[in-house]
Amino acid sequence: MKIFILLALATAAAAVRYDGYQALRVEPRDELQLDFLNNLKNELEGRISFWSQPRTIKRPTDILVQPRFQDDIKELLDAKQIKYSVMIDDVQSVIDSQFRSEDEVEISADFIYSLYHTYAEIQAWVFDIADEYSSIAQQFQIATSYHGRAINALKISTGGGGTKKAVYWQGGIHAREWISPATVMFITKSLLERYGVDNDVTEILDTFDFYIVPSLNVDGYYHSWNFDRLWRKTRSVNRGNGCRGVDPNRNYEYEWGGEGANPNPCTETYPGPNAFSEREIADTTSFLLNANQEFVCFIDFHSYSQLWLAPWSYTARTRLPEDVEDHFDAGMKAITALESVYNTDYLYGPSALTLYAASGCSVDWGYAKLGAKYSYVVELRDMGSYGFLLPSDQIIPTGEETLEGVLALCKHMVEEYK
Repeated sequence: MKIFILLALATAAAAVRYDGYQALRVEPRDELQLDFLNNLKNELEGRISFWSQPRTIKRPTDILVQPRFQDDIKELLDAKQIKYSVMIDDVQSVIDSQFRSEDEVEISADFIYSLYHTYAEIQAWVFDIADEYSSIAQQFQIATSYHGRAINALKISTGGGGTKKAVYWQGGIHAREWISPATVMFITKSLLERYGVDNDVTEILDTFDFYIVPSLNVDGYYHSWNFDRLWRKTRSVNRGNGCRGVDPNRNYEYEWGGEGANPNPCTETYPGPNAFSEREIADTTSFLLNANQEFVCFIDFHSYSQLWLAPWSYTARTRLPEDVEDHFDAGMKAITALESVYNTDYLYGPSALTLYAASGCSVDWGYAKLGAKYSYVVELRDMGSYGFLLPSDQIIPTGEETLEGVLALCKHMVEEYK
């Protein structure tokens, strides 16, 4: 596989800088403290950024705070007797560690899976790996971004005349979650190279066709490399407002615009003016609905928090799907296999009950509209030491353990559908 890895491109990144910014880990202990954090979030939008939402006392809340507001925020937390700690003391220093200078440009004949890669490199990888495994892999463009960038995908098929059931996995729906595309590419490479060698992988690929999108929100991902490392949303223009972008994981039509979505276009959970307003989401869902195959699995890979989540996401105040026990069995097999590799702790559960309600999300659409029985959102490493800025030396371990998780899930599905 031939690819030039021009990591010098990274030096143009971070026109937005985070010098002296701190990431605080806040641990609310009751509903009153949660209410205070939510009010703080609403009142100080733009001054502080919530990396995780204050929706449950089951999980801590992580807050990115500008230097000039740090003393005030800490005083407020102390006054309310809310426990907190400094998770990252200087966010920019962690960002800088992920980039290379021009003097450290690396040129390699092989794709290096232990590094984070640019938009161009990821798209080139799709073509290259399809060429390398051309007997079972095919590149295709599944969608086009708002700015006209190609969103390339792979179909892995060992034959079957289109009658096989199908699996869909996607990464990079949120731009700043770099570990997601890196993990999806590692898993994909592992499946391809093990076909015909590993009996489990061979049976899985002979049973299902796979459609894989390593990087979905490509405009946002490009922006995170070149202008703002912590950018989350798409890059579409919001009419009548200077704030750009839509949260693509609030833009799916199923239960769009409800809990966990903010109608303010300047917020990170803005769902858009309507469902499927974002080309990236409209194009990919249209492709899947018109693929003339029955999808039995849909996984959207995210970071961070080490969670394996099932429907429903849109609310905790509704009856769980009728397949809930099957979701649980398969999900527990997945996280048990994942945890066996490096003892990485994962939590399984229905999304809204386990974490917080978020409407218009991919996991619910995959189950309710696409009809994929095993629809999950997987929140990869870590638990908060680095948050969205996971060091590159954790790419391979994350890929290795997640591979075992998805293989366990797929073996469960083979037993059910073969």
